[in-house]
Amino acid sequence: MTKRIFATAIAAAVIATSLPTAGAANALTIVPTRTKGQAVYVGSTRVYPTGYNINDNNYFKLRDVGKLVGFGVDWNEDTRTVEISTTRTAPELTGIADTAVTGATAKPTDQRITVDGKEVSMTAYKIKGNNYVKLRDIGKTINFGVSFNMATKAVGIDPNGTYVEEVKPTPSTPTAAAITKWNSTMDEFNEEMIQNHSDKDKLLAIAAKYGTTITGKANATTADVISALESMTGAPVDAISFDNKPVSLYWAKQLRKANGETVKDDTSVSDNQTSTGVTVTDAMLRQWEQEMIVRINEERAKVGAPALVQDNDLMWSAQFWAQHLTTEWRHAVYGEIKELADAQGIPVKSNIEDLINGENITGAGRLTGIGYDPMTIAMNNFMASEGHRNTLLNTDYTRVGIGFAVSADGQIYCCQHFGR
Repeated sequence: MTKRIFATAIAAAVIATSLPTAGAANALTIVPTRTKGQAVYVGSTRVYPTGYNINDNNYFKLRDVGKLVGFGVDWNEDTRTVEISTTRTAPELTGIADTAVTGATAKPTDQRITVDGKEVSMTAYKIKGNNYVKLRDIGKTINFGVSFNMATKAVGIDPNGTYVEEVKPTPSTPTAAAITKWNSTMDEFNEEMIQNHSDKDKLLAIAAKYGTTITGKANATTADVISALESMTGAPVDAISFDNKPVSLYWAKQLRKANGETVKDDTSVSDNQTSTGVTVTDAMLRQWEQEMIVRINEERAKVGAPALVQDNDLMWSAQFWAQHLTTEWRHAVYGEIKELADAQGIPVKSNIEDLINGENITGAGRLTGIGYDPMTIAMNNFMASEGHRNTLLNTDYTRVGIGFAVSADGQIYCCQHFGR
């Protein structure tokens, strides 16, 4: 049996997360917008207003929104009124820094808000002494474009656009039985499928092992398991599924392939391009790697873990394995990295743990154009999975290397390597 590269970090495997239970009714939750993985754009320019997500809506500092759109915001101390002037100036797209902090508290603002002298009603909160407004409320009041890309989690602001009411899809409510089934059985099924991802015979054996529990049939066939996975409600999205679809659908597809069926891929592209013609360049890959190191240290700081230092050897190994993922999806093993390390003159002794102590891998979708952020998608995958998160926040680690790569069909992959 080959030795796994993450001998002390079993959390490196891609595992499904349990569904959260419902919280108290009307509970006010407040987290920085960036924690939700939501980037903000004015046109094609990414901007960094201070924002918080409250009850699944984005609230941004009113003065920041004023600068980005080009309207005036003043404070009248005598009347305790926030005075907004719709007289437009050129948007200010630089010099605005996101200073949102984890653990901040919000309360409904007690101040009047007027637009061109007329009092208006909009949802607003006071956070750290500043007024934060619901972006769609101020967009409707001032009349500028507001959009949200569900796939990329990109918030769009169009200073010259016209406000259009959001049409939300009718949500489907997972059944209690489906959630219970996933939490009690599917985590184990998912983990075994991951560990044997490249072995078709083992995938079929795992399906047979869990078939009765998954389907409720005493003699469940592979076809029965596939049907149950494809109809399952409440299955979480996980890093293994790559495409923001429930992980149960991913395994159904893999079982169809293992069963000898021809499965058509969802996307057909070539030459590192998407259907939009956006090319993933080496410069993009290297930029995402540097951004991810910053994000990792931000997450570690939240739990009191020491910051990681970028390590050239780990950067090399992570980039090498990310490229390997473009042709074969699995974790690295000792011999492969050791052999390459020797060829490159990197000193690795008898144990690969002299170089690497932990590994996380994930897919990050395909570049679909402006607003798509593969680094954030990958980080969200890692932080949403308990195993990845534990590896990423491990206080024993002091070094880190990140690798991004893109396959011939445009799929983006990420590898994290950690060392002591």
